[in-house]
Amino acid sequence: MSRFYASCQRVSITVIAFELIAFLKREKTMKRDQSTTILIILIFSIAIMLSGSVFAADTTPNRVTQSEFNAAIANLQAEIDKLSTKKKVGDSFGGGIVFYVDPTGHHGLIASLSDQSESIQWYNGVYKVTGATGDGVGAGAANTSLIMAAQMADNPTGNFAAKVAADFSVQEDGLTACTGSVDEVCYGDWYLPSKHELNLLYQQKYIVDGFVDNSYWSSTELSINYAWGRDFGNDVQGYFYKDRALIVRAIRAF
Repeated sequence: MSRFYASCQRVSITVIAFELIAFLKREKTMKRDQSTTILIILIFSIAIMLSGSVFAADTTPNRVTQSEFNAAIANLQAEIDKLSTKKKVGDSFGGGIVFYVDPTGHHGLIASLSDQSESIQWYNGVYKVTGATGDGVGAGAANTSLIMAAQMADNPTGNFAAKVAADFSVQEDGLTACTGSVDEVCYGDWYLPSKHELNLLYQQKYIVDGFVDNSYWSSTELSINYAWGRDFGNDVQGYFYKDRALIVRAIRAF
């Protein structure tokens, strides 16, 4: 068999590329180890290369062409390079700006390019214990999930700090809203930072930029009435009544 026929295979590099993009989006959401991601990308590459002897002429419709194959491999290599390159604070990456990197250089935290709300309360109209007491790097994601689960029923149409962060999504440039198109990279795994993550963000506020000299919410709960926040103008960390209207800046992990 010298070429793929559309009636029985209907395989094209475009379809493979779309499937790969969808996979990478899932990988970002799941936060699996980058080495695993790269390995699976390589498997995709090998699968494509195994069909390297079945190219059609460039003028043949609905069949794999050499130019499509070359373009797909170039795109795959670009994704591998992007994932395998060590990151540093200040890098534009993953829909925002890197503000923390672990010793490996392959994992860290990304801040969105702008605030998601200039004034919103922590609670959803009811004082309650949500259990969102986690702190440290990565703890904000679990806190956000706990807050959402505990508070959504209090007012199904209400809005609050954790929900604003969790609802945020943006494309690779950090500016363009996601449209749902299959060929875009959309980051939708943002969350409200923990107290420690908010402190790390404050330390890099001049690199990330776009902050105002006022108080920002963290996702770390202190008690039934209070949650932690930080003033980005006076370098003061403190706790606030959950009905206070503070600012939200969403972050995500990589």
